[in-house]
Amino acid sequence: MEKLPHCVLSNIFIGFRAKHLAKMRTVCKSWNALLSHSSFIKYHLDHSVDSNNEILLIFKKPFSFDSKPFTVHPSRSPNLDLANFIKLPLNPQSENRSGSVIGSVNGLICFEYGSYEYSDVIYIWNPSLSALLTLPPYSLPSECNAWICTNFGFGFDPTTDDYKVVKVLGIIGSKVDTTEWMQAEVYSMRKGTWEFITQKIPSHLTNIYDQDVVCQNRLHWLACINLEIAPKRILAFDLGAETFHEIHLPDSVLDYTVYKISNLLGVFTGKLCVMSSFQAKGSTKFELWVMDEYGVAESWVKLHVFSPCELIPRGIISHNEFLFQDLRGDLALYDPIATKFFKFQGECKWIHKVVRYVDSLVWVSPASCCSISQFQF
Repeated sequence: MEKLPHCVLSNIFIGFRAKHLAKMRTVCKSWNALLSHSSFIKYHLDHSVDSNNEILLIFKKPFSFDSKPFTVHPSRSPNLDLANFIKLPLNPQSENRSGSVIGSVNGLICFEYGSYEYSDVIYIWNPSLSALLTLPPYSLPSECNAWICTNFGFGFDPTTDDYKVVKVLGIIGSKVDTTEWMQAEVYSMRKGTWEFITQKIPSHLTNIYDQDVVCQNRLHWLACINLEIAPKRILAFDLGAETFHEIHLPDSVLDYTVYKISNLLGVFTGKLCVMSSFQAKGSTKFELWVMDEYGVAESWVKLHVFSPCELIPRGIISHNEFLFQDLRGDLALYDPIATKFFKFQGECKWIHKVVRYVDSLVWVSPASCCSISQFQF
């Protein structure tokens, strides 16, 4: 097989799982060169993303590696729980610690993990390769008696082939309707360091929801104005240019003459969308709004309406099927074409994040200031 052309070998190797390919790199130098090349890693990743065998990780909030942090389900058979599909990292210092998922992209999962006594540590984990990267500490105000709100986002910048973690930190001032936003910090996995960016978040945005979504190579958060509870804007961060900008929500989503239950950002057919559930005339309704032309507020289009719908939207998977949670906390998958619900098996109550598992050869390369030794595999 060593004498076969690389194009033939690539077509053979593409069907193997990442953990097997990682072992095959030790067979010979030519295989190692092929399997570690960026073009093959992208080829394998695209094949994994396009696979119809989508697998979902349902994370609890908060989760702990001392117990079962998530359940694993095939999207085509959500009633199945693949209990031993993924090997968990073991943390010897995990007592009284818990974590939450920041985001996931290309098979990498970014999460924070810590305790009330210590600052959370951020990790980037590739479960396919059992590889975990510990990020260096991020900056915090040295002394502050005010309330601090911190939000993170995780995404991929294709222009530099780099994975980035974004940290935004705001200090609630003495005036109840103001938030002083500190300079945002961006961690580059390629550089292995945190760096400040010059642009700050607009001062009239006073609260940011911690559920972010990646679309058009940008991170997006729902944001509030003047400490209002209801979101009025979308805050976007360009992962390439490392700049912020605002996007207006659809007028219907901003109509608070009706009781809003939930608003959630997502991606539908590759476009930014808002899932909104609300009560009107004694019944609960769900609407899906899609931004047809990115960044143009006038291009919001309402595509789906479900009524009555006693459900809370929790996300959209790659087949453009919807994840809902009922009032008892149970999770279900809705197929809008078949107009059928499929209930998830196992403990899927009080979920925090739904992560799509992607078999990935992307290696979380530690820089000199980072470590992969805190977790044992």
